[in-house]
Amino acid sequence: MTEMEIINQFNVFMISNSIYLAAGFFILWVAFRMVVNIQSDPSSPMLNKVLATLFGLGSVYYLLQINGFLYSNWQGTVNQLAEIDNLTSEGQQFVDLVGVGDASFSLIPADPIFAVWYLVILGIILGGIWMKRS
Repeated sequence: MTEMEIINQFNVFMISNSIYLAAGFFILWVAFRMVVNIQSDPSSPMLNKVLATLFGLGSVYYLLQINGFLYSNWQGTVNQLAEIDNLTSEGQQFVDLVGVGDASFSLIPADPIFAVWYLVILGIILGGIWMKRS
């Protein structure tokens, strides 16, 4: 494959990934709305709380999958570019920025800031559902 073909495939993936990410943020918004509805009704049934918890966990799982696919494809693109002999300066900058590495899929974010961000989201969802209002 040429550098242009690799970059084009990566860009097509980025378009579809952004659509999935937008859908994930919509699902996350729905989960936050569920938390607000449960907080506003102190007598919410236990079933509602359990279902909202499962929905919130599922939405975070979905976003972690999107993040894992992004990192895996990002790293795979860099690995493919690194194998090309005549790489342009822009392609080489991309390889240098990301670095050649393992392109395997993982639900654990490669960036620790994202890991903290997802923990905060889980804290907001679970804390909002299960902690009593003062």
